[in-house]
Amino acid sequence: MDRLTARMAANGGTLREVTATQVLLAEASPRVCFQEFTSAEEAESGADWMWWWVDRDGTCFGLLAQAKILKVSGRRWTVDFGYTTKGHSQSQITKLIEAADLCSVPAAYVLYCGDRKYRATLECSRTHRGVLCRDRERVGVSVACALVAQEAAKFHQNAAGVEVFHDAVPVEDIASPSEGLDEPIRSLARELDEELARFLRQPQRGAQRVAKELLRPLARLRLGQFASAATLERAAPAAGALFQHVPADRGHFSVPYLDHVLRGLRTGVPDYVRDVMEGRTPPAAVTDRIGGIVVINDTDALG
Repeated sequence: MDRLTARMAANGGTLREVTATQVLLAEASPRVCFQEFTSAEEAESGADWMWWWVDRDGTCFGLLAQAKILKVSGRRWTVDFGYTTKGHSQSQITKLIEAADLCSVPAAYVLYCGDRKYRATLECSRTHRGVLCRDRERVGVSVACALVAQEAAKFHQNAAGVEVFHDAVPVEDIASPSEGLDEPIRSLARELDEELARFLRQPQRGAQRVAKELLRPLARLRLGQFASAATLERAAPAAGALFQHVPADRGHFSVPYLDHVLRGLRTGVPDYVRDVMEGRTPPAAVTDRIGGIVVINDTDALG
C-alpha cells in the first residue's frame, strides 16, 4: 500500500478506496482469504466489507468496515466522516453503526494513510513510543472503531481525521503486535464479570487481541467523559458471544461502547464466514448488504 500511494502521487493520481482495498486484499492473499460480492448497497448501509479474524480454536472477531483515505489539501488533513450520500439524509457513519447493529458486530473504519513521505506534513504533536504520530511504522493501513470517529467528528470537526489517525491501530499489528504485550485496559464499568475483567487486565492474542485493541481508545475516551457513573445494567448478548455479561455503559457515545465492540467476539465462526472459508457463496441476506468478506485465518499463530 505504501508503494501504491507513492506511485499514484508520483504520477499525480488519486488513490481511491475501492482500488486500495482490492490491491490490499490481492497482495494479502492467500494468507488472507476474501470473497467479493457485486450487489452491495453501500449507499444504504454505509459499509464496504465485513472483516473476520479467526483463531485455530474457532474463537473469532468480526467487524463491519468502511474504507476511508486520509486526505491532504495544503496542510489540512481530513477524513470525511460526515459524508452523506446524495438522496440520503443520514450520514454514512450513522448508517454504518446501524448496519453493524443488524450484523451484531462493531462498526469500524479501515484507514488508508499513505507512506511516511505522504504524511510528512501531518501535524500531531503526540508520539507513539517516542516516535511522532505521523512517523509510525505500518500505519499506512490502520483500523479504528467508528465510535471513535463519531466522537472525533463531534468534538474536533476539521481535525477529526488526525485525531482518529492517532488512535488507529496498524492492521499488521492488531493481532500479533511487534511491540510486545498489550497493556491492561481500565474500565469505568462497575462489577465486571470476572472473565471480562480478566480479558481487560491480562495480555491477549489473536482475535481477542483485535477486540481489545479496538476497544482501547474507547475506554480512554470514556474515562475523560463527564458522565454519570457507569450503569450496572447488562446488554443483551449476541448469539455465540464470548462474553455473555457485558455492561450497557454508554457514557457520551451513541451506543453502549463495551457491548458494541465485544459483541463481535464469538466462540465460533458464523455460518456465512465458514461459507467463505470453504469456497461457498454466502446467502443473499449477506451478499446483498456488503461488498465482501475478508477472513484472516489463524490469527493466534501470527508473529
